[in-house]
Amino acid sequence: MKDTTLSKLGGTCSILTGVSFIVAAVVYLLLPAEQQEACRCPEKFLISTAQNPTLLIVSYLVLALGSLLGIAAVLAISESVRSANEGWVRWTSTLAIIGLAVNAIVAFQHVALDPDRAAAYVKGDAAVKAALTVPGTLEDLDPQAWLRYGAFGLWVLVVSLLALRGGTWPKPLAYLGIGVTIAAWLVVAGEVFQGQSLIALIAGVSTILVPVWYIWLGLRLRKAG
Repeated sequence: MKDTTLSKLGGTCSILTGVSFIVAAVVYLLLPAEQQEACRCPEKFLISTAQNPTLLIVSYLVLALGSLLGIAAVLAISESVRSANEGWVRWTSTLAIIGLAVNAIVAFQHVALDPDRAAAYVKGDAAVKAALTVPGTLEDLDPQAWLRYGAFGLWVLVVSLLALRGGTWPKPLAYLGIGVTIAAWLVVAGEVFQGQSLIALIAGVSTILVPVWYIWLGLRLRKAG
């Protein structure tokens, strides 16, 4: 009998990943404007975080959880198309897992460090304030998102094209995956070329595309399992 535990686990995690990203996006929208733009205005970010870091911490915890759940989803989704081209699937799925792991690490770093940084900024003297607002101090690991979005997008493109060629998924789902890839790579381009308006636009589009893609695939994996 075929072992379907990966499909069942991966399908459930894929659905939960999509839901968690929706929740994280909603919580982000509820954040004070100063906490949404940490790197553009670190002084206001630190002052606002010192006053009330709760929602910010919640948003990062949800994002971290979604990223960890996404690793199981990557394994199951990759397995569904692995026979079409094992080499490409295994390589790009590994890159996607690294990207999701980096995303989780970044989120946990913010949870651990942002409240203390904010408190130190508010209580500190001019030297402390200057040190905490030096350009790059509040930057994330993988600041241009080559792993978190670029590598993830490459994997989505590979599995979507293989599924499209082999008829493994419905065509709309495969095309949706290609759309997710384009959105992910545009985020990287926006980070590289400092296009804040492009990043904001694509992030909004990704908030819709990525959860739908994860949830749709999760339902299919659960059914297959």
